[in-house]
Amino acid sequence: MNFKKNTIALAMGSAVCLANSAWAAEQSSTLEIAPVTVTGEKINRTLEQTQSSVVVVTGEQLREHGDNNLVDVFARTPGVYNQAGNENWGIRGVPVSGFDDQGPAALNGAVSVFIDGAQQPNRALTLSPIPLWDAEQVEVFLGPQSTTQGRNSLAGAVVIQTKNPTFQPTFSAQTNVGNYGEKGAAVAGGGSIVDDKIAGRIAVDYQDGDGYIDNVTLDKDANPNRTSNVRGKLLILPNDDLDVLLTYAHSEHRQGDNSVMRENDRIRYYKVSSNTEAFDNLKQDTVSAKVDYRLNDDWSLTSLTANTSSDYSARLDFDQTAIDNQVILRKQDGDLFSQELRLNYNSDTVKSFVGAYYGHNTNNFHDKLLFDDELFGTTKGNTTIENKAVFGEVNWTFVPRWTLITGLRYDHETNDTDIEQDDFSNPGKVSKSFNALLPKLGINYELAADQYLGFMVQKGYRGGGVNVRAGGGHEAYDPEYTTNYELSYRGSFFDKTLRTRANLYYTDWKDQQVSVLDPNTEFAHIFNAGRSDIKGLEVFVEKDITEQLTLTAGGAVTDGKYKDFVTGDGRDMSGEDFLFSPKYKMSVGGTYRWDDRLTFNTDVTYQSTAPSEYEFDDAGKVTGKRKSDNYWLVNFNTEYKVTKNVAVSGFVKNAFDKEFVTNNRSGDIVDAGAPRTVGLVLRYDM
Repeated sequence: MNFKKNTIALAMGSAVCLANSAWAAEQSSTLEIAPVTVTGEKINRTLEQTQSSVVVVTGEQLREHGDNNLVDVFARTPGVYNQAGNENWGIRGVPVSGFDDQGPAALNGAVSVFIDGAQQPNRALTLSPIPLWDAEQVEVFLGPQSTTQGRNSLAGAVVIQTKNPTFQPTFSAQTNVGNYGEKGAAVAGGGSIVDDKIAGRIAVDYQDGDGYIDNVTLDKDANPNRTSNVRGKLLILPNDDLDVLLTYAHSEHRQGDNSVMRENDRIRYYKVSSNTEAFDNLKQDTVSAKVDYRLNDDWSLTSLTANTSSDYSARLDFDQTAIDNQVILRKQDGDLFSQELRLNYNSDTVKSFVGAYYGHNTNNFHDKLLFDDELFGTTKGNTTIENKAVFGEVNWTFVPRWTLITGLRYDHETNDTDIEQDDFSNPGKVSKSFNALLPKLGINYELAADQYLGFMVQKGYRGGGVNVRAGGGHEAYDPEYTTNYELSYRGSFFDKTLRTRANLYYTDWKDQQVSVLDPNTEFAHIFNAGRSDIKGLEVFVEKDITEQLTLTAGGAVTDGKYKDFVTGDGRDMSGEDFLFSPKYKMSVGGTYRWDDRLTFNTDVTYQSTAPSEYEFDDAGKVTGKRKSDNYWLVNFNTEYKVTKNVAVSGFVKNAFDKEFVTNNRSGDIVDAGAPRTVGLVLRYDM
């Protein structure tokens, strides 16, 4: 990509002339729809030509919806479920950490998240809300991305692109306040350093708040939170054919206890009783270098190098009550290095790439359990995963209207885990290696102008590993595989003012990795005992009613069930729904823009109930399920431009203060959705 040329705007917007105003002379009087470009699959396509089920949110749409972080995007995205704080979320019914969830020490997951091409550590996905200040575009891919993205993309991927430097000066700043002590500030800007050769950009944001959960034992806020991010980018253009983009990002996130308690079978919303001032703290630093070299008009080379170092620490209440003084102390240091090299070809009839990948991921962990301030037990160890792959894809329009899509990845992975000490079971040292051949094959047919019908078959894969949970025995388990069959439709009507997308899919899942608690010891064990399938439909519709008003609607039906799953102790979950997976999710909304000064947005989201825990009889048969609540949520966001450069906005999330449980597990501790939150934002754009 040549950064000297303006890239196609990734936004949809409108402007209406203001009569007798100097400002009006600078505004467009017609609705202009710029094509949305999807970049996450490494071949740039318009949204209409992308077969994968993907939800794209541009920077302008993030602002219109008042989205502060990835939690806000997930909350209204059909096909994605999530909880407050993002501690548990998933795509198409599959948890981000997979069904073999091993907690914060695991390096394996089912969904990958990339920011500016750098893959995020597994712990960041379930702890950090991932702020979106200065984001250019967010792409949420629903369904396997293993052929393109490799490991940890069995269920999908999220690709976030932040704004790159430009040679034109830019500057934005905002400050915000809200209930529950929320406050923050952010700035971003940059411009030319050396004319036509070097440009830079810096973005900084800081947010903190008291949280909405009270610790009634300590008489303190249970979940105070603080998030800060610093990102610097340097764009270097030595000549017309070479682009170098260097990025450094530092982030810190700290939060407390995000649960609430059940007392006498009644949920005490936003109250918890604990004698431990709990916290999770994550710091990480990422450096990356992206180099694009154009060999000629058709051929180019892309190199992407990234390294992320993370430092995680935590203090948790082991018994989660105020009765016993039992504390877990956690300390983990991780490092994630990756190098990808691609040769790209782009002509009128063929778009393709072939590449090689190397990844090196480590995590050193040290957990301590204290009873009455005395050390009771320790788990200490380290995991190293080395991943090598060669991969490629060809999109060939072999005759007009018909495009053949083929892709293939060969993936090799080694996992070396050494549990040096485990006072709750025998320590273990395990080395495992896995290989996988991951093809995909599809066809895309242009029915008519702006009408596309496609079919795709592709393999999904996640490597095996070693159970690293304390007391779990540290047994090794094998890879799991999916085969996904997907029919897609894209259609635009009425001069593209009506845009529709639909994906119908069936996923066959074999050798499924599942984590199951031993009822006698309460320790988790991993089995390759599952065989499942997922059937689903995702539909999205956008309609520009007028130049000022746009309406949107989306819905997902997700039916994920275990076909065959019997645990080692005889508990039979065959035929049961996936835990945490809601069958239905729907979102409708509208955005109204008036005189290019006032923007008003509303969203209404429905999510159905989902199983949180199975109940068994003595024979191991399922006798019942504990379920989360279904709910409707209503959000509002409005912005008014006081001047051309200054705007004030306000948001209300969960406007009717709906109380609902998101994880109805047994015991006295459950998870609940966030109450009504409101805030005001003052923003300046140069």
